[in-house]
Amino acid sequence: MSLLVLNEDELRQTITLPEAIVAVETAFTALAENRLHRPGHFTLDMPGGKSKVEVEGSYLNQTPYYIIRVNSSFHQAYQLDLPSPSGLALVFDALSGQPIALMVDNGYISQLRAGAAGALAARYLANPTLNRVAVLGSGRQAYIQLKSLMMDRSIGLVSVWGRSPLHVDSYARRMVEDHDLNIEIASSPEAAVRQADLIITATSSQEPLLKADWLKPGVHINAVGSNHPDKQELHVDVLQRAEVIIADKLDQCIAAGEIHHALAAGVITPARIQGELGDLIKGKIPGRTHPDQITVADLTGVEVQDTVIATLAMEKALFLGLGQRVESPLL
Repeated sequence: MSLLVLNEDELRQTITLPEAIVAVETAFTALAENRLHRPGHFTLDMPGGKSKVEVEGSYLNQTPYYIIRVNSSFHQAYQLDLPSPSGLALVFDALSGQPIALMVDNGYISQLRAGAAGALAARYLANPTLNRVAVLGSGRQAYIQLKSLMMDRSIGLVSVWGRSPLHVDSYARRMVEDHDLNIEIASSPEAAVRQADLIITATSSQEPLLKADWLKPGVHINAVGSNHPDKQELHVDVLQRAEVIIADKLDQCIAAGEIHHALAAGVITPARIQGELGDLIKGKIPGRTHPDQITVADLTGVEVQDTVIATLAMEKALFLGLGQRVESPLL
């Protein structure tokens, strides 16, 4: 038996963003149907507080594979000319437990599923017309979020803000070159979001960036960066003001998302949370019911999304003849 090994470049050849959006929508549906086995994850916080390793696993009923993922973020990696986020996905046969594939994706699979989740949240919660989109953040996640949104929606003007002027300028240039977008660089988070119809927060901020007073009626917010109790992008008054609050996975958002901070501050109760995105996609719960409602999607990332994308990537790689086969008498 052999192990298929795929690197990030090969994985980027396997899945398009529209395919990722379809796969993640399927994953959210499976989650709403209680077809997911997810024992949870553990985090290894490295000394110094700025680096961590996360390990998680998941399996969908009646599928041929289960997935174990290892994601790491080491902020000193750039000093070695290495990417800060790195990681791999291990694909196993669900009948025999034998390893099938190893994907050294450097977080690319997680980027894809987060971007797809953002596009779906906008599809089901944002108003139809997006004259102005605001992006807080200028890293890889901010790029994939906006790129994924454009696969699904037409956008007028994009206003972007980030802490590093150099990174923001690079981000804006890349989006213009890749997609011929009408994009402007904002001087502050407030200036970026004041007239926005949709706001994407994709930073690693540990202090709130977005205030409720800055929001116009009808805006939708995709909060992507707060996936740890120490992270926070929205002031709690944003959730206090919001009429519709949706979690990607409620228990995770209660433990580590923007919902976590709002509940801890006592500005909302669990009853204020409409439910999960999978339930919204399935039609089990209502979403936006009026164009002036402010809506929030708390997107902390769900393992099942990685599972469906990794499975699709492996199957397409086999079809395309990508990757290397490693033969071992132990496999």
